[in-house]
Amino acid sequence: MIGRQARRLGVAGLLAAGGCYAGLEPGQGTEDEGTTGGSTMSDAGPGGGPSGGPGGQTDSGGSDGPGPTTDDGPLDGSSGDGGSSGDGGPDPSEVEMMCNRWTSDRADMSEGSWSGSVAACDPGDVSAAGRANALRILNLYRWMNDLPEVVTDPSRDAMTQACALMMHANGMLSHSPPMGWTCYSADGASAAGSSNISTGPGVMSVDLYMVDPGNPTTLGHRRWILSNSLGPVGLGSTSSYSCMWVIGGAGAAGHAWTAWPPPGPFPVEAVNPLGFSSLDETGWSIQSDSLELGSAAVTITTSTGEARPVSVTPLAGGYGSSSAISIIPQGWSTQAGTTYHVSVEGVGMPIEYDVEVVDCG
Repeated sequence: MIGRQARRLGVAGLLAAGGCYAGLEPGQGTEDEGTTGGSTMSDAGPGGGPSGGPGGQTDSGGSDGPGPTTDDGPLDGSSGDGGSSGDGGPDPSEVEMMCNRWTSDRADMSEGSWSGSVAACDPGDVSAAGRANALRILNLYRWMNDLPEVVTDPSRDAMTQACALMMHANGMLSHSPPMGWTCYSADGASAAGSSNISTGPGVMSVDLYMVDPGNPTTLGHRRWILSNSLGPVGLGSTSSYSCMWVIGGAGAAGHAWTAWPPPGPFPVEAVNPLGFSSLDETGWSIQSDSLELGSAAVTITTSTGEARPVSVTPLAGGYGSSSAISIIPQGWSTQAGTTYHVSVEGVGMPIEYDVEVVDCG
């Protein structure tokens, strides 16, 4: 992805075990404080570093549409590469590459089958196809940001399977499930404190984590998926709950900063992949392990020079990155066929990049 990397104009570069996101199916809820109905998310609490342990922070919030809930994990971040922007328009070869990857990786979004049983407190397993599909979507999002792919670890898969069973059996999400819970296990509890957790099955929950509704103070689920230190992960799922182990990774991507949407061609389909909440509502984001983004001043303009006002909010540290901001459009929405030039000042070094929104439908 050398061409896309060259579009980044500046070089710089969670342990979030506390909030829960409830989501796609009516009646599914979350453990977040302050949420009432709808979909909510829970993220793993902040940690002291890329491999920090689970924290006790919970962020509250609700989503405005039905859907599975999620919970994000630990801390660390990724970054953009330096380079120069192109001529202001998408490179056709890069657009083709992006859309081909987007459509091919999402051709099979099936959840697979679950062999376990709540009645027997048997975590069972999700079928190989279901786990492979979830991992492929996770790595698609990392590929879009020039981050290395991750693999699953069999022991973490087994522990997150026990985690998903516990959430399913009790009909709620918790990063610190009590021993009195139905189908409680030490392995499941350990995974709960180290994972993004969701009231949806594993494949669709990856999309949910990336939009991250209900977590305006952290966007922790997204930041964990895009973190420098992620991997290996664990992926466990029942028919309606799932856990994604994200804490304690051994990754070393070394990006100074990572943005979502990222520089280069970006499928408009990724703005609202689930149909009930969008990046225009939850916010674009930038995260870093090496830059302090709390005082960032962000401007967004189109390729024709039109200003696009935004609201910039510093996010809690320790959720997939040490520092991060959300950037929420004010009075406009992300449109296919438009290139958005993002400029960030006040962070110790300039960050500039172009997001070229394309229709991959």
